Amino acid sequence: MLKIRGLHHIVLTVSDPARSAAFYERIMGVKAFPGDDQVRCISCRDFLLCFQRPPHKPIPGDRFDENRLGLDHVGFAVDSRADLEDLLVLLAEMEVETAGIEFDPGGEEEYVCFRDPDNIQVEFYVGDYVD
Repeated sequence: MLKIRGLHHIVLTVSDPARSAAFYERIMGVKAFPGDDQVRCISCRDFLLCFQRPPHKPIPGDRFDENRLGLDHVGFAVDSRADLEDLLVLLAEMEVETAGIEFDPGGEEEYVCFRDPDNIQVEFYVGDYVD
């Protein structure tokens, strides 16, 4: 049986990799690697978060929709509620809408949920997933 030791990378298809990289750079507090017009990546310590243009001709005016097959959302772990509170301040400065700190009864953790510039749902959760 193959034993997975972690996540290597996530690639999000976006309309503008530079714009997405700048958005996530501000939230993550980490600069993206120099890239090109097609792809940009940010190191998230244990994995890479990359933003790429559609590999073929994009659909004009397309936006992310979790009702299509594929990605539903991206969730990141933070250490504490204080991290979520700091995130809310930053998101308010960036004029990004949220519902504030929410509680997930299934995971029994607090989180903040918002949308990135391409409408991809992003969540920041307190704690780590443990089975």
